[in-house]
Amino acid sequence: MLTRERKIILLHMMAEGPVSQEYVDFGGICFNITEHKIGWDFVTAEALIKKYDGYADGIAVSGVQKRLAAGNTSFMHPGYLFLLRAAVRTPFYMADDVRDFFSDWTLHRILKEQPKMFQGRNVLFHSAAVSPCLEKITNAGARVASADMLLLSGLPVLLKGTKQIETYVKLLRLTAYALKLGAIGPDTYIFKTRVKERFAKWVRASDVFVTFGNLLDLMDDLSILKEKIVIADYLSAETRRRIAAVKTTQIIEFIPDNTAIGSLQSRHFSLLTTMLDQKRISEDSPLSFDEYVLKWVQEQNVYPNRLRSSAGIARRCAFVIHPLVQSQLWKSRGMSAFEKAPAAVKDWVESKAGLLPVFRYGTLKGAISQKTGQEVICDIYAYCATPKQLLSLDEDLIYNRIVQAAEQAMRRGAGILGLGAYTKVVGDAGVTIAKRSPIPVTNGNSYSASTTLWAARVMVEKLGLVKPVVNSQNRMRAKAMVIGATGSIGRVSSLLVSLVVDELVLVATRPDKLLELRQEVLELSPNITVRVTTNPNPELRDTDLVVTATSNQGGEILDIEQVKPGAVICDCSRPLDIGRDAAAKRPDVLVIESGEVLLPGNVELDCDIGLPKPAVYACLAETVLLAMEGRLESFSLSKQLSMEKVKEIYKIGIKHGATLSAIQGPNGVIADEDIVACRKLALKRLKNWKSSKGAS
Repeated sequence: MLTRERKIILLHMMAEGPVSQEYVDFGGICFNITEHKIGWDFVTAEALIKKYDGYADGIAVSGVQKRLAAGNTSFMHPGYLFLLRAAVRTPFYMADDVRDFFSDWTLHRILKEQPKMFQGRNVLFHSAAVSPCLEKITNAGARVASADMLLLSGLPVLLKGTKQIETYVKLLRLTAYALKLGAIGPDTYIFKTRVKERFAKWVRASDVFVTFGNLLDLMDDLSILKEKIVIADYLSAETRRRIAAVKTTQIIEFIPDNTAIGSLQSRHFSLLTTMLDQKRISEDSPLSFDEYVLKWVQEQNVYPNRLRSSAGIARRCAFVIHPLVQSQLWKSRGMSAFEKAPAAVKDWVESKAGLLPVFRYGTLKGAISQKTGQEVICDIYAYCATPKQLLSLDEDLIYNRIVQAAEQAMRRGAGILGLGAYTKVVGDAGVTIAKRSPIPVTNGNSYSASTTLWAARVMVEKLGLVKPVVNSQNRMRAKAMVIGATGSIGRVSSLLVSLVVDELVLVATRPDKLLELRQEVLELSPNITVRVTTNPNPELRDTDLVVTATSNQGGEILDIEQVKPGAVICDCSRPLDIGRDAAAKRPDVLVIESGEVLLPGNVELDCDIGLPKPAVYACLAETVLLAMEGRLESFSLSKQLSMEKVKEIYKIGIKHGATLSAIQGPNGVIADEDIVACRKLALKRLKNWKSSKGAS
């Protein structure tokens, strides 16, 4: 229920036009907002402030900043001081404080996810002297420059670096109060042809453009922003449409994504500041304004915006693969000559292949979101080391090779690098690589875990030998086992499986880690039975689902003859834990090779990654989906996966249209008739099957 109406006057000093009015419900208060677009006219602004002083509840001014600052130099804007004196009875509001708060918070969040986002990039500020983020972007490693002198004096001088920008601010401090107020404004030179041409040249030479919504609205040609990262305090609906049309790469907008704010015609920070303070006053709150803003942020679950992308331009990502077995090594560039060589020569070549640099192996094209239409292109890089070599080579050598791939990928425009197979197992599972890489890195384990359990549940349901728990939509009356449970994928698989079965066995080599994991599982699923063991075989005869997630390099991880008829074995290890020969011994057991993915769109892959095209590994799919979502961040890192991220990447996949591919077994795609045949054999053998150890 609306408590009362508040009259707000908005003076827009960077646009000219008729008076407009809107009503908006903000926190139970009806705000009657009258907007005057008066241009850079301080005489009219003063007259309007005096007219509404004592009549309106609040007066907001957009287009004028409180202060100008760079480095250690700052001073109050003379225009702000002039207008402030005109308001005697009605509170007078500017954008600076709340805008600066959200600027800091937004950039902090983005740089936490992408600490190297600005490193080494050319960042052009439309007006650095009044920008809230000059220091933060400079400290993030950017090469900063500013068009202040061109904007305010028409002089074709590009200020380079913070020292020149600070010198300029010092000069302004000496002259600003001597100039006639309003004599020189931001719109004085912006429309002049020579100024526009020079400015366009500077923008095209930059990687990132930092501006204000008010200034963007004045630019008649936004095509110069193509393939740029654009940072602004806010975007009007019209400017947002124009930016999308020219295909900017990324957009960072400081105004928070809040329903009430989004409904405003004028999304100025000065207006948000006014409404927040008037809400505080109407509630007779004892809190200071800053504390009240924090209270509002928490109560309304307001978060800073993430990086957003302009639709229409294909985003690039990259992915690193390597041969899983020696025979795949001969498919690598320049290696086919060794395919028929003696075994000793092959072994020698394999031992040295890890010393070779990575190379671009192929490209995935045509991945297009069903939801947004965003296209993603993924460059595939190959590292010639087999798992045997990756586990024996010096970790720093491997890190350097993969970082070389990241550097190559960045030069081709990739925004994120994914790690495949054992490149995500070596060392700390991507943490060190991400620190050294110029672009974000993800090891793909979140989506691997998600799709593994997705595929396993599909197959268990298709076999139809396990019944659901009465009065439960998700849980099955089944016993599951995870082998390699304390590993990265194994741990999350254990947590996810615990949500759908009533009995779980955790298997790994370290009893201490197993006991820790058991406690974690019970905290999540306290009503199930959880046991731990280092030997899976005694538990296999009555286990319905087995998930293997090991880094096994040889030897059997389980006795296939002890597996319960009709069980599903989901093998998500690479190389595989359950080979073709072992699976062939038990046609009454369904062995699947985890969940591969079909990306949305007409996907084309011009290289062999070891799967029937167009299916891709889940870790590759995670990389593409993050690029599709605009989440260019180190999403999955380390050997400790987050349940929240596993769920989040699953939702991102569903949003954009990713699906499970035809599920693979040791002999290829598992068809419906294969499932029917397995079920018949399982039912027949179950008649004489005993669950006690050693029974047959």
